[in-house]
Amino acid sequence: MFQNILCAMDGSEHSLRAAEQACVLAGRFGARLHFLTVTKEIKVNDEVRRYLQMEQLAGEPQYVLDEYAASIMQKARELAERRGVSEVETVIRVGQPARTIVQVAEQLEVDTIVMGSRGLGDFEGLLLGSVSHKVASLAKCTCVTVK
Repeated sequence: MFQNILCAMDGSEHSLRAAEQACVLAGRFGARLHFLTVTKEIKVNDEVRRYLQMEQLAGEPQYVLDEYAASIMQKARELAERRGVSEVETVIRVGQPARTIVQVAEQLEVDTIVMGSRGLGDFEGLLLGSVSHKVASLAKCTCVTVK
């Protein structure tokens, strides 16, 4: 246990605390640490695309999420560096958060998933169930939920 850790992050305060704990575990046990963030795909209809072109806004709206995801992973990498964790990998995926986290965990053969108890989608979590609860239900490995 604690040899290959996946820390799922969304940039929320809880996920940053989860990253701290994942770094502590990785440092203490000499584990490999993977940081993951999952974004949603932005689908833009033709009307919005024409508006963006008329306003001369470059690129697709997806780049905003991509830049945000990259900034989350940069913060995670810097945190791991400060904590002395050397074996760090960052992963960015597009998809449904809970299912994608579990899929990546299986692909990477992690033994532990660390994530925050609440993320940025708290309202959605109240209606549909939190991502952390879904991951804990679906995952085949140990799940640590950080408050």
